[in-house]
Amino acid sequence: MTTTAAPPSVTAPAPKPPGKRSVFGRVLLVVLLTLLIGGVAVAGVVIGRFFMPATEMSDSQIYQSVERTEEVALLALGIQGIARENEPGEILGVRLPAGDRTTMIQYEFTAKVGIDGADVQIDDASVGENAFIISIPEFIFIGYDDPHFEDPIEGNGLLSFITEEIEETDMINSILSDEKQQAYIDDHIELLKEQSQDYYKGIITSIDPDATVSFEFAN
Repeated sequence: MTTTAAPPSVTAPAPKPPGKRSVFGRVLLVVLLTLLIGGVAVAGVVIGRFFMPATEMSDSQIYQSVERTEEVALLALGIQGIARENEPGEILGVRLPAGDRTTMIQYEFTAKVGIDGADVQIDDASVGENAFIISIPEFIFIGYDDPHFEDPIEGNGLLSFITEEIEETDMINSILSDEKQQAYIDDHIELLKEQSQDYYKGIITSIDPDATVSFEFAN
């Protein structure tokens, strides 16, 4: 009589606790993204501090403070225009056209608008794995590049000496006023949103190509 031995029993390995590795990976990715986005904004400042030679001034100008910023320029707007101001001539409340003063200034510069990168927030969305919500702060005016103002052109009447002169400085201050800076943002709000989406989505998907990114805007 032949006896057949039963095959040895095989015990299946205990399943690993679900989700620990996935959760750790998502947390690590959020931390990396936060560091990367902040690093992109300040990289230029850090490089400049190490490689730019010290500035020597021949006058009495000094640096009262140096502040590190994380501003991100999203748009550079090429601006050209002609500012015109007219001061009407009057004598004892009577309008006198021959006393008019008119000044025109032609100008051009590049206006930069964007956001403060330090205020950008990255949240690990609960809608699914590898999903992130980017909170974009209010858009801000960053500064001017290459401002140029032509010499003023005056068109004055024969009796313009009776009328107060027009100040060129006041005209330039009006061109660069806070109201004009806010208008640059308001006139391009949709383009700013689109550019910020492209900018930050590109950073995230370069690390995780399968990431799903959504945005919230303060504006």
